[in-house]
Amino acid sequence: MKKIVLLAATAAIAQTGFSQISIDPEVGVNFANTRLKMDGQDAITGDSKTAFSGGVGVNIGLGGDFYLRPGVYYQGLGSKSELLGVKNDMSLHYLRVPVNVGYNYKISPSAGSIFAEVGPYVGYAIAGQSKTELLGVETKSDIDFGDKATEMKPLDYGVNFALGYESPWGVYLKGGYGLGLATMSNVDDVRYTNNQFNISLGYRIKF
Repeated sequence: MKKIVLLAATAAIAQTGFSQISIDPEVGVNFANTRLKMDGQDAITGDSKTAFSGGVGVNIGLGGDFYLRPGVYYQGLGSKSELLGVKNDMSLHYLRVPVNVGYNYKISPSAGSIFAEVGPYVGYAIAGQSKTELLGVETKSDIDFGDKATEMKPLDYGVNFALGYESPWGVYLKGGYGLGLATMSNVDDVRYTNNQFNISLGYRIKF
């Protein structure tokens, strides 16, 4: 009898633990821009650039309605600008790892739930391109990453926030904002940061 009770308890604990874990693939769109701040001058925010995002997260239950959600994502970032007749379009490509803490409020079994997340992220640039247009002549070039004054720092980090709705079938839609805290510039008196709004559609594969 003791063995049966022990086996039943172990099975229940295992089932509870696995039921609190899900794999969450998602795709979305970013509305990204950059913010340039030089000492003694007002900050300049670039125009919004639309780019793709996608990846997978792991939703780990922490007890109650709280959860931990690390993940790995591709993020298309960058911005557009026009100054004195010169148009610039910058595309940046990052791999990003966020670690969010979330709260899931269940409306009802038939109505689904709403959730909120917040947490830090760290990213690393894998590629970048710049396109400049002057008097109808377009010039394209790759962006170099490194520690020289003429290069951009590849490491990015910041804080992200998200609000979303999950259907009873596991499909979810969320909107979020990523606030970049790391400067991409290697020049001491220049701060150059990434920011973006994001809309994503995903599906929770529960275990």
